[in-house]
Order: sequence, then C-alpha cells, then structure tokens
Amino acid sequence: MIMQKAVLLSATAAGLMVFSTGCATKRHVRAAIAPVENRVGVVEKRATQSEADVDALEKQLSSTTEIATGAEREAKLAKAMATTADGKAVAAGQRADGANALAEKSMTRIGEVETQFGKSIDGLYENLDNYQMSRAENITFAFNKSELSKEMKEKLDGFAGTVKDQKKFVIEVQGFADHVGNANYNQELSQRRALTVARYLSAEHDVPLRRIQLLGVGSVKPVADNKTREGRMQNRRVEVKVYTLPAGAKAATAIAKSL
Repeated sequence: MIMQKAVLLSATAAGLMVFSTGCATKRHVRAAIAPVENRVGVVEKRATQSEADVDALEKQLSSTTEIATGAEREAKLAKAMATTADGKAVAAGQRADGANALAEKSMTRIGEVETQFGKSIDGLYENLDNYQMSRAENITFAFNKSELSKEMKEKLDGFAGTVKDQKKFVIEVQGFADHVGNANYNQELSQRRALTVARYLSAEHDVPLRRIQLLGVGSVKPVADNKTREGRMQNRRVEVKVYTLPAGAKAATAIAKSL
C-alpha cells in the first residue's frame, strides 16, 4: 500500500509539473497535492477494514467448522450410545425370556413332585391302616417327675428287644398325667414324659426317630381312679405301642416299604 501511494504521488506531481509553469511556488504544489493525499488515505482505510473483515470472516468460519465438527462428534457418540442401549435391551429381553422359561419349567416340576408326593402320602396312610399293634407297655412315673426309674428302663429294654430285628414297624408314644395340678402344666409334663421315653429308645437302642410318633396328652383319658393313690400312679404313665405290618400284607408304596 505504501508503494502504491508513492507511485500515485509521483504521477500526480509529474502531471502538475507538465501543466504548470516553472514559476509555480511550493505552496501551490502542496495545495494541489493535499486532496490527492486525502483520497489515498480513505482508500487505505477501506483496504485495511476489508482485510480486518476477511480475517474476522475466516475466524468465524473456523469457529463454525469446529462447532460443526463437535456437533458431528456428539451425534456419532449419541448414535453409538443408542446402539449400545438397544443391545442391552435385547440382552435383557433374552434374559427375561430365559427366566420365564425356567420359572415355567420349575412350576411344572413342582406340580409333578406335589402330585407324586400326594400319591405317596395317600399310599403311606393306606398302608399304615394295615399295620397292627403287636406289643404295648405302660411306663409309669413318680409324682411330678419325668425321669425314668431303673425298673421302667428295664421294661423299655425288653420292649426295644422285640422290634430290634423288625423292618416294618412304627412306635407310638403317648404321655399322660394324673389330675393333680393345673391342666396346662400337666399337658407340658406329659409331653416331657413322652419325650423321655422316645429319647431312651433312640439313644440306648438305636430306634430310628422316623419310626417314633409321640404326643403329650395331659390328664385326660385316665385308666384308673384319680381319687386313689394307686389310681393316680397308673395315670402318670407313658403308653408305648409298636405297630407292625402282618406277614401277609403288602406295602402300598415305595415310601411305605421303607417303614
């Protein structure tokens, strides 16, 4: 731009010198050149402004490109996340289908087991109806006691010997009390007496617990008069009964055979 200005001034000065006379003064030359210099300054300002506008436009375009690139990157990321979410949704759906199938299979199996169990239980009770009592013993206790005396232990020893070699039997143990005292207390006392007998048969004679059924009955069902000492002693008892399957009877189910 400076060189252009110098050329323009030189050309102007040369023109003025051609058309002017040799007697022109310096003041006259400056007066003629001043308007030209003003116009050149205006042109220079416009050129500078144009250059600034171009730079600003380039920066704006560059910024716009960066924004567009960032937006494109975010769009790609969002698309990738959406694809991943779809994949997870599909996998979750497959897991849910698998869980439903497993649940249906389990329910079917449970139904089959319940049906089979019901048949087995029915068969078991049907078979138990065929069992017959083969022996019974009364084990008596001292007043307000649930411990076995030596004599009663000997009776249980003899009783256990009769079932030692049996394969199919059930032992029924029922505890009782006399009428003296509170009914609830007598109920609990009769239960402890039945448990004492069952424990002795299992611990001392290896009778399987699955073959023993026990119950504390309390002071009901007396076998003797509670008004006499002898009668009350007979009522403080545990009835032990063994039930076996007769030789000619057949077990109804596989479970019953295990008895």
